[in-house]
Amino acid sequence: MYCRTLLVGAVLTWQTLSVAADPAVLEEDGIVKLVATLQNNPAFTNVLWKVYRIDDMRHPVETIARHTATLNLRPGAYKAVAVLNNKERSRAFQLKSKSNTEVVLSMD
Repeated sequence: MYCRTLLVGAVLTWQTLSVAADPAVLEEDGIVKLVATLQNNPAFTNVLWKVYRIDDMRHPVETIARHTATLNLRPGAYKAVAVLNNKERSRAFQLKSKSNTEVVLSMD
């Protein structure tokens, strides 16, 4: 009986440590709002957005086809790329836990 209690205690301790060490549990998502503009107004046309983590520029974390979007993303460094009529604009941004960030790109 003592060994069983010890084993159960060890498993519960391990599970607790595993959850505490998981960064997804410790950090909450941040919110980024993407806005494409034409002549200082919302573009109101389909802009192709791709959002990349800076540490992996080959695989977008999000791809969206509209002039504005609001995304929940993990904290970290990102780059937003917008394409409209063969014009490409981009901006790097840092997203912190529980924060709001706005990325506005002029497509003129």
